[in-house]
Amino acid sequence: MLPSYPEFPAECFDIRCGAKAHSSGEPCRSKDIHKNGRCRFHGGLSTGPKTAEGKLAALGNLKQFTEPHGAADQS
Repeated sequence: MLPSYPEFPAECFDIRCGAKAHSSGEPCRSKDIHKNGRCRFHGGLSTGPKTAEGKLAALGNLKQFTEPHGAADQS
């Protein structure tokens, strides 16, 4: 059984993500916002790795994408 939640206020139905595109300045059209007023694409979902293992994995992924193309194959 799911817990009962209060009704979503009517004035909040059309609230959209507050982010704007760099290229055009157009606002994001996503209505699925989180506590900080942003959608999952603009910072409303992930807060980054918290554990030491997660931070190490993130560093490995960062290094993978910052090396020149084909540099990993030359070792």
